[in-house]
Amino acid sequence: MSPTGPPRTADLSPATRIDALAEHSGKRIAVVYEGGTYSYRVLADHAATLALELADRGARSGDRIGYLGGNSVTFLAAYLAASRLGAIFVPVNSRLTSAEIAVILDDCAPHTLIVEPGHREVADGAVAATTATPTLLLVHGDPAIGVDDPGTPWTTLPRVRAGDRTVPPALRCDESRLAMLAYTSGTTGRPKGVTLTHGNLWWNCANMDLVAPAAPNDVTLVVAPLFHTAPFGCFVLRTLLRGGTIVLRRGFDAEQMLADLVGYRISTVFAVPAMYAAVADLADFPGVDLSALRTAVVAGAPATGQLVSRYLDRGIALQQAYGLTETLFASCLPAERTAENPGSAGLALPFTEIRLVDPATGEQLTRPGDRGEVCLRAPTVTAEYWNNPDATAAAFDADGWFRTGDIGYVDRHGCLYLVDRRKDMIIVGGDNVYSAEVEQVLTRFPGATDVAVVGVPDPHEGESVVAVLSCRSGVAPSLAEIRRFAEPLLARYKLPTQVVLAGQIPRNAMGKIDKVAIRAALVAGEDSVFRADTGAANPEAGAADRPMPAPVVERTPRISVRTATPSEPIPDWLRELPTLAPDAQHRIVFELVADAIARTIRGAPTALNADDRLGDLGLGSLAAVELAKRLGAALRRNLPSTMLFEHATVGALVHHLRTRVLTEPVEALALDRLAELERALLTDPPQGSTRAELRARLRGSLDRLAAEAAGSPPTTPNAVADATDDELFALLDAELDPARVRTTGAGVHP
Repeated sequence: MSPTGPPRTADLSPATRIDALAEHSGKRIAVVYEGGTYSYRVLADHAATLALELADRGARSGDRIGYLGGNSVTFLAAYLAASRLGAIFVPVNSRLTSAEIAVILDDCAPHTLIVEPGHREVADGAVAATTATPTLLLVHGDPAIGVDDPGTPWTTLPRVRAGDRTVPPALRCDESRLAMLAYTSGTTGRPKGVTLTHGNLWWNCANMDLVAPAAPNDVTLVVAPLFHTAPFGCFVLRTLLRGGTIVLRRGFDAEQMLADLVGYRISTVFAVPAMYAAVADLADFPGVDLSALRTAVVAGAPATGQLVSRYLDRGIALQQAYGLTETLFASCLPAERTAENPGSAGLALPFTEIRLVDPATGEQLTRPGDRGEVCLRAPTVTAEYWNNPDATAAAFDADGWFRTGDIGYVDRHGCLYLVDRRKDMIIVGGDNVYSAEVEQVLTRFPGATDVAVVGVPDPHEGESVVAVLSCRSGVAPSLAEIRRFAEPLLARYKLPTQVVLAGQIPRNAMGKIDKVAIRAALVAGEDSVFRADTGAANPEAGAADRPMPAPVVERTPRISVRTATPSEPIPDWLRELPTLAPDAQHRIVFELVADAIARTIRGAPTALNADDRLGDLGLGSLAAVELAKRLGAALRRNLPSTMLFEHATVGALVHHLRTRVLTEPVEALALDRLAELERALLTDPPQGSTRAELRARLRGSLDRLAAEAAGSPPTTPNAVADATDDELFALLDAELDPARVRTTGAGVHP
C-alpha cells in the first residue's frame, strides 16, 4: 500500500530545539558571556523577543536578516530569531570596510541589518553606498557594549521580554530551507554569497560527531569570530542543540583562553593554529590542569608538527580539520592518528566523498601521492551561490563534485595533505585574503605599474600579506603609504604588512606572474629575482615609465637595546632610567620599542618615526599580544595588549611607557626574589661568612627599593644599614604583606 499525503521530513529548526530545551531544561546554562550566565529559557526568550521585533517590522519567511558585530549572545539570538521566521541569516564579517559591506548589501538586499554600536559608522557608510534599504536595528542591552539614542533612521532593539506577548511557534524548517548566507571573497575579488541550508548545517554536525564528538554536557569555548562557519556552524550550533554550554568570548586573548580551559573545565574547543601556539607559549601552559579537554580541533591553516607535539605532551590531540565556507568540514584527523600524521588535513568525514582530479584534464587521480585538485561531494556542500549562476556553474562539474581550487594528495592510508592553493588565497589568522582582491586595490596606487600580492609564513598570524610593486621612476611608496591608501577599501587584516619595490615582477613563459617564484624568494630573502633586466620590463615605455632598477625591501631593523626576559635581573639601564635627562629617557624607550617591533612584526620599516602609526606597521591582534609581552618583559611591567591599540603612534606609545616607568617603581620582581631568599633562609639557615654576605645583599636590596620608591638615589648611612636581622625581615614582611607585619622579633629568621 503506497503512502498518502505529502512526504514528511524532519523539522531541523534550531529555534524549535532551543524552545524544547527551554521548556524541559530551562534552568540549564546555555551561554556564559561577559561575566554573566544565560539559561536556555533566557536564550529562547531573547530570540523570541527579537523575532517579534523583526516580524513587527515586516520580516517574513525568505527575507535576509543581516548581523554586523562581534561575538555576543545577541548574535546567537539573531540567528535563532531568523530561524523562527524562516528567514535567512547573513552574518557579516565585522572587519570589512563600508565599501566591502556595501557590495554584500547590494547582493543580498537584506530586510533588516542588526548592528552593534561600534560598527554603526561603518554600517552608515555601507548603506549610503548601496541601493539596498534595510531596516536598521542597533543592539541594546549587551553587557559588553553600550548605546545612546541612535536617532533616525536607527532603532534600538527592545528591552521587552517575549513573555509579555504571545509568541507564535517557530516555522518548520526542512533540510532544503535556507538557513544562512555566508559571504566569502572570490578570486575575482568580489564576494560571493554561499547558500547554506538547515540540512547542510545538520549534516555538518553529524559528520563531525563521528570523529570529534560533542556530548550533551559539553562545555565549549568559543574565541574565533562567529561570522566564520567553522566555530558557529559546527561548534556553537552543535553544542547548543545538544543542550551543552557555550563559554563565549568577544575575541581571542591567550591568557584568557588558557584560564577558561582550566576554570570552566572546557571539553571542546576550536581555534586556528596561531591561537593554539600563543596559548602554548604561556609560562603556565605546561603545568595547568587540562584533563577535561576531550576535543580540540584546529583548522584555518596547517598546524605544524611542533605545535601538535607540544599539545600531545599535555595529553591533548589537536585534530586538524579541513573545509571551506562552501563545503563546511570535509575532513578531520582522528585523535588517535595526530601523532603519526601531524601534517595531514585528516580523513574524509563519514558522509563526505573526496577525490582528486588532474587540473588540466579533469581526469580522476587514484594513485597515492598523485597531486591534483581536491573535489568534494557531500550533504554539507552548498547547492549554489546566491544570485550568481556563473560562479555556481564554474564551481561544480557535471556529476555534482565541488571544485575546491586546493591542490593536494592522499597517502596510502587515506590521509589528505594540502600542498598549494590554485586560488592564491592567503590565510591571515584564520581569515581568508584573496590576492586578486588586494591587487585590484593596489593597482590604483598613483605611480604603480605592476602589482603582485602573495602570502608568506608569519609566526603570529599563520601568513602575512606581502605586496610587490613596480613603480614609475621617482615613485617609492613606504609600507605606511600603501596601507593608508588601501585602508578605506580593504579590511585591516587584508592590508600588506610588507612591501617590496621591485625593478620587475617575475613572470613565467606565458607572461603570468610567477607567484611560486615570488614566495620562494621572499621566504629565502633573495632579492635578485626582483631586479630589472636591461630592457626586459617594457621596451616600449619611455624613461619616465620604466621600473626602478633594483628592489627596495623594507626589512626589520637591528637596534642595540635588547628585550630582556622576566627571569633575568633588572638591567642597569632600567634602574638608571629615572635619573637620566628627559631626552635620554625618551631615546632609550624609543629604541626599546623599535627593537620590540622589529622582532615581532614581519616587514617593519628599517627606521621608525614618532608619528608612524602602529596600525600602518601591520600590527594584528596576535602580534599585539607578542609585542606587549616583549615590552612588558623588558620594562618589568604587566602590559595588556589593548594598550597598543589605545596609542595610535609610536611616539604616543613611547610617551606612555616612559611615563609608566617613571611613575611605577620596579618593585615586584625584587620583592619576589627577596621572598624566595626569606623562604630559603627559613628552611636552611646559613652560617658564618655566608650569613654576613646575605645580610649585606639584603640591606642593599632594601636600600634600592627605598630609593626607587622615593624617586631618588640611595643614601647612606640610613636606618636600614643599622638594622638587626629581625628588623630587616620585619621590613621585608611589611613590603610583601602589610597585613602580617610582625611587631616583635619572634620567628625562625636566621
